Amino acid sequence: MSFGEGRAARPLTMKLSGRGNTKDCVRFRMLTTIRERAAEMLFPREHLREEANFRALVDSIACAIFISHGNRLHYVNHAAETITGFVRDELLTKDFWDLVHPESPELVLKQRGPREGPAGQCEVKIRTKNGDERWLEITTAMIEFDRTPASLVSAFDFTERKQAEGQVQLLAVTDPLTGLGNYRQLVEALDAEVKRTGRTGRPFSVLLFDLDQLKNINDRYGHLTGSRALCRLADVLRIDCRAIDTAARYGGDEFAVILPETTAAAARFVASRIRRRLAADGFQPTLSVSSGVAVYPQDGETIDALLRAADRELYGMKPA
Repeated sequence: MSFGEGRAARPLTMKLSGRGNTKDCVRFRMLTTIRERAAEMLFPREHLREEANFRALVDSIACAIFISHGNRLHYVNHAAETITGFVRDELLTKDFWDLVHPESPELVLKQRGPREGPAGQCEVKIRTKNGDERWLEITTAMIEFDRTPASLVSAFDFTERKQAEGQVQLLAVTDPLTGLGNYRQLVEALDAEVKRTGRTGRPFSVLLFDLDQLKNINDRYGHLTGSRALCRLADVLRIDCRAIDTAARYGGDEFAVILPETTAAAARFVASRIRRRLAADGFQPTLSVSSGVAVYPQDGETIDALLRAADRELYGMKPA
């Protein structure tokens, strides 16, 4: 009789409820014990085989897997170690959201894990063990793992793509010669300042600079020296401006600086300081600039009107 045949066990059970002899009872108890222990042994083996297959499969994929019970990681795969720089034992002392960069807004939005319902997707920035920053595209969901509700985070590292996108966006708003912002960035920054003033009521100023005698410099020294002259002015603007200011190349030989929360008098003081520093930069030929100031909204309530006002003042100062 096989241990796995249920039909063989039922007659013995019935016999125990009657007046069976002592040997049958002993044989039945022994048989029952053997079957129970065999079942206990077979199930873990099958379970271990399934777990081994699961781990082998998940460790072979490039996508990082983080599975949490409560506020602690319960399982991570090899890709999670590679991306984060932490070994498995280190990761299992953490929660996935401990890895997320504190400046990442998704950390607040997710509120330390997914809720019941459909899977959610977002982009997060993490900090690796050695302090590097990586961008992950993650999917979060609730699953059952080891017969217990758990949160699953699957993550794809797209740092290189993110950096490439950032470089493309930077080039789109950067003047290739001087490295300052271009006209597009100038307009975007002006638009942001107009909206900010609408919220706060605090005005801002725009400075325009025009490099004097650039055509004469090109004719006398060559266009390479003329290009260097433009870069010299850009360097002074880059160094002299505050972190909240925006400096951009407005046109061929014109530059603009947006000065948040700055009066016309303060803007003219900044302009005079920039003229002095440019004239004393130690390079030849000596350079000079003309400047014009406009304040929003007194001198213009639109971007075009504001720039025209600054331009009129600038050309009123240009040497003959």
